[in-house]
Amino acid sequence: MLTYMKNLDKDIIIFSDIDGSFMNHNDYSFEELKPFVDKISQISQIIFVSSKTYTEIIKLKKKLKISFPFIVENGACIFFPKNYFKKIKSKINFFEIGDHIGCKISKFVSSDYKIRLNFLKKEFNFKFFSEMSISNSKKITNLDSSNLIDSKKRMFTDPIFWQDKENKIFDFQSRLKDLHLKTSYGGRFIHVSDNFNKGKSIRKLLNLTNVNQNKTRLTISLGDSNNDVSMLEITDYSCIVKNIKKKNLILKKSTNKYYSKSIAPEGWKESLIQIFKKEKIYF
Repeated sequence: MLTYMKNLDKDIIIFSDIDGSFMNHNDYSFEELKPFVDKISQISQIIFVSSKTYTEIIKLKKKLKISFPFIVENGACIFFPKNYFKKIKSKINFFEIGDHIGCKISKFVSSDYKIRLNFLKKEFNFKFFSEMSISNSKKITNLDSSNLIDSKKRMFTDPIFWQDKENKIFDFQSRLKDLHLKTSYGGRFIHVSDNFNKGKSIRKLLNLTNVNQNKTRLTISLGDSNNDVSMLEITDYSCIVKNIKKKNLILKKSTNKYYSKSIAPEGWKESLIQIFKKEKIYF
């Protein structure tokens, strides 16, 4: 039986979306990945980059027994374990929460979106996630009560559930553009942001991370939705996990793309195995 062989010349960093990429889109299952995560976390960092909240990702990391940085709410903030940096050069935008140091990328907090966008309800039919009842939220997300409460603990964003005609989304996006806001699509909601996305936050994280000068850095990303494109476009390898509800994402980059044959969670493992083989990291 082959075991993992570390490529000693490279620092391996895996950036991964969660819903629909690491977890199954419908039932949020990922249990089968635990043994695989145990092994690859010894040779690489697994950094979640998700629309999920701080609380949600903290709980997931505890289940997986990993302690790496992570990025929440589609790139709004990066969180580092307190012992991750020996010394922080600049404390601009840094704050402490629990056992982590946060680096805020977004200009806003979650409540700002209602203040800025409520007037658009005169023209369009939509609700903010924070406004939705527990029962309606359950139907849309398939989350149980405990996980749903965690998903509503949003610090920087407030996703939109669209209830209007689909063709009116383009007009809505145009209005947001006038307000210097952007939209992206996750599995269930429209995500609104100011100056951030997953890709920008990854670039920020890499700039803040001390790099071992004796090694090259290998970056891998995994995603399944429109809001993952900015992340998938900038890493060395890009893995698009199959989404049975949507067409495959089309990336501008022409090389080092892998489209999984399986959906999450199987597609997550399948994708990484292919990349590891190509990089001669055997298992």
